Amino acid sequence: MTGRTRSGDAGGSATGTRRRALPATGDGQRGTWAGANWSAPARLGTTGRLAAYPLRGVWLIEVDPPYDDTADEVDHAVQLALAECPRGVVVSLTGPLDGTSEHALDVLASTGRHVAPWPATPVVLAVRDPCARGLFVGRAGAEHLVHASSMLHGWTQVMTRRAPTTAQLRLGSGAVASRNARRFLIRCCLDWGLNQQLASGPLVVSELVTNAIQHANSDIDVVLAAHEGRLRVGVRDRSPAPPVTRHAPPDATGGRGLRVVEALARSSGAWPTVDGGKFVWAVLGP
Repeated sequence: MTGRTRSGDAGGSATGTRRRALPATGDGQRGTWAGANWSAPARLGTTGRLAAYPLRGVWLIEVDPPYDDTADEVDHAVQLALAECPRGVVVSLTGPLDGTSEHALDVLASTGRHVAPWPATPVVLAVRDPCARGLFVGRAGAEHLVHASSMLHGWTQVMTRRAPTTAQLRLGSGAVASRNARRFLIRCCLDWGLNQQLASGPLVVSELVTNAIQHANSDIDVVLAAHEGRLRVGVRDRSPAPPVTRHAPPDATGGRGLRVVEALARSSGAWPTVDGGKFVWAVLGP
């Protein structure tokens, strides 16, 4: 099992499968992390008025008006794109915003919430009319967005930023997966000068990998990213079920993995992926 280190590289297919609505979780469980949108009928690729594709590690999402019908799809598409671990995401609103409802504007602005825990991967909102850009000022999440006048301008802004250093490791679902994930994280932290993350990083990646193995029953990818002293630990699996934080009884011998992650991390969350799985992540920082 080998990993590779790279700066700001990203892959992923421009096609995906439609998501199906997931059943609600039972009492004592938290069904989703970080406000992930698990059931919106969007996919990466071409879906009517929304098209998404990668360009040199940046995901570009073009959206045609009217935006009242596509705002929720845009939010979902941003999550799908971020789950591919790109350098950044550019959302280009190709037409005027005249007549767009307050709700749709709120949803579009709220895509910035996905950036707040990990600003190293920006989300750029490209709107031609500078006056129309003012419609997003003061809306929740908008303060985390980068603004641009065109898709090309947004792409250039992402490419001129310093990209995170990343490394990825494919693991099977065997008993040694957690051990190999810990060794991989330790080696990357030492190579990247992130010794301060060795206190909690191995436990966080071990819990995320163990949780994926127990519930996904598939191969998994460990994706690490470092930027300005912070470390993001991500685990991608092929199960469509969102992660659930359970309330384990005091005498239980397991079931607390995600609570441990939440306690040790600055922030944590999960996004659906293009292939129908999920990407669960935690950010560790100084």
